[in-house]
Amino acid sequence: MWKTESKVNLRELGNTGLKLSSVGFGASPLGNVFGPVSEQDAIASVRKAFHLGINFFDTSPYYGGTLSETMLGKSLKALEVPRNEYIVSTKCGRYADGFDFSAERVSKSIDESLARLQLDYVDILQCHDIEFGNLDQVFFNLLKVLFY
Repeated sequence: MWKTESKVNLRELGNTGLKLSSVGFGASPLGNVFGPVSEQDAIASVRKAFHLGINFFDTSPYYGGTLSETMLGKSLKALEVPRNEYIVSTKCGRYADGFDFSAERVSKSIDESLARLQLDYVDILQCHDIEFGNLDQVFFNLLKVLFY
């Protein structure tokens, strides 16, 4: 286990086996959502969070028109720690150009997110702002992507 400055409590996420820090790192600011964030500051922020015991990082392709995922990917890579030391969540269905919960777009979105994050997998995938989509389409297309 990597040394941290202080320990944030870990909590199990349902019966997934994942143990997430009780405080997560929301990466939307890395997409310049609230103002400019340099790559150097993004890396320093992720590094500091990790060393304080935060192991859960959340992003979305919507945040900053994919910039958040790109910056988070660079920042996590800069940690130079084993992949199993942190948990990454991203989203699908909401993009800078609108909503698309179709099976084809969700599938493509996952591949695009993995490339931007420089990861082989994400631990958690969430459908983003489903209240703006057709719930039947969201549910059945996600099942199609995951199980077919």
